[in-house]
Amino acid sequence: MTIFNRIRGLLPGQKSEPRLVRIVTDSTADLPAELIADLDITVVPLQVLFGTESFRDGVDLTAEEFFERLPQEEELPTTSQPSVGEFQQTYQALAEVTDRVLSVHLSAGFSGTVNAAQQAVSTLAEECEIEVIDSGTVSMAMGFAVIAAARAARNGADLDTCTRIARSVLGRQRLAVALDTLEYLRRGGRIGRAAGFLGSLLRLKPILTIKDGQASPLSRVRTRKKALDELLRVCLEPGDIEEAIVMYTTDPSDATYLTDAIRERHPDIPIHEGRIGPVIGVHAGPGLIGLAVVLAERPAPEANSEANSEDTP
Repeated sequence: MTIFNRIRGLLPGQKSEPRLVRIVTDSTADLPAELIADLDITVVPLQVLFGTESFRDGVDLTAEEFFERLPQEEELPTTSQPSVGEFQQTYQALAEVTDRVLSVHLSAGFSGTVNAAQQAVSTLAEECEIEVIDSGTVSMAMGFAVIAAARAARNGADLDTCTRIARSVLGRQRLAVALDTLEYLRRGGRIGRAAGFLGSLLRLKPILTIKDGQASPLSRVRTRKKALDELLRVCLEPGDIEEAIVMYTTDPSDATYLTDAIRERHPDIPIHEGRIGPVIGVHAGPGLIGLAVVLAERPAPEANSEANSEDTP
């Protein structure tokens, strides 16, 4: 909240109407365009660099264009995080329409994006109240938290509530991906604990998740069909599911298989399909198929029954 708004709120008859919390994320959330527009989410793009050519993820370069170009390149493209200045400009623009912002970003283990956002916040302390969250994950596993917070904000929730909801979803999400190869992760330096798979994979399909902010191995299987079934097992077995999204880089038929399987088991939940964007595509490569779900919230524990019984005459 700006100093001006704080003072105005203290004057008799000058209380201003509360303005809706605005939600910010980055392009690695891989949010569908229709959800971005519908929920008025602000997306700060990372960049993909083919040599000296620079493209804003999802703005100057679509997923389709990226994966068409990738096999033709001799050198692996690189990625670049948004600058502190880009976040400053984003927050300053939002400060014209709100005094409260929630900014949710990909794991600091993969990128300095969240750090750049935090640095920008420190220069705008008197213009807008901004909460920055390191999601600890990436893609739609992060995107689910962004969507949940944006839905709450649209319904008038305050910043603390939107933050709590985002953190709750991040604590309940499950993500698993099957890769054709770990080579792109290795070359991009984002392999984390999955490095232990190298040298022993042969033709096995690695199944990874994100743990403690880094790529971490779950299992490995020999066929694509077994990889898809393993994704279902990992993500659907922990408990009741609220929502699911299937993500892919180049093969929509795999996404259709997973969607149909989830719908058969959970016919009443929302199931989305989305395509992994260029920045994640640099590190994951073609052939990735992934599944992210949000587990249903567990009911609050009941009061201690023994304590209740002691009060009973």
